[in-house]
Amino acid sequence: MSHPKHRLRKAMEDHEYLAPNALTVYDRVNVLSQIYRRRRVIMQSAGSAVLGAGLLVGLVQMHAFIQGGAKPPVVGAMVSDPPSTPPPSPSPAASASPEDYGRSELDAFFNAGYEWDDAVKLARLWKIEDPTNAKIEAGRRLIAGQHLPL
Repeated sequence: MSHPKHRLRKAMEDHEYLAPNALTVYDRVNVLSQIYRRRRVIMQSAGSAVLGAGLLVGLVQMHAFIQGGAKPPVVGAMVSDPPSTPPPSPSPAASASPEDYGRSELDAFFNAGYEWDDAVKLARLWKIEDPTNAKIEAGRRLIAGQHLPL
């Protein structure tokens, strides 16, 4: 055996008692990994909860936006006295949804055989910027029994 190898071996044998027990090190590594794993799971759960709450709030706001910004009723609000007369019934135009606005006029326009090009010509003739509004106006006139200038 060469001299440096012999000296290295002797130094390792002399200081071998300083090395920790392998089972103790392994147990400590397992404990630390469980701690880190728990922390990671807790952080993931907290992040998921925050994300879920954000999505829920966004959904509620989007629902309110789609409903036209109507405020939700106040929970626990009490009406002191019922009204003596019933409230007036809403007019048909007020109760119609935005999608139904002008539906009958548009149907009358298209059922009379007119097309988009006719709506563009009518919009120019009546000085209306949007041909869709011209179609609605033409439908009103057709429903009223008037003839269109085309």
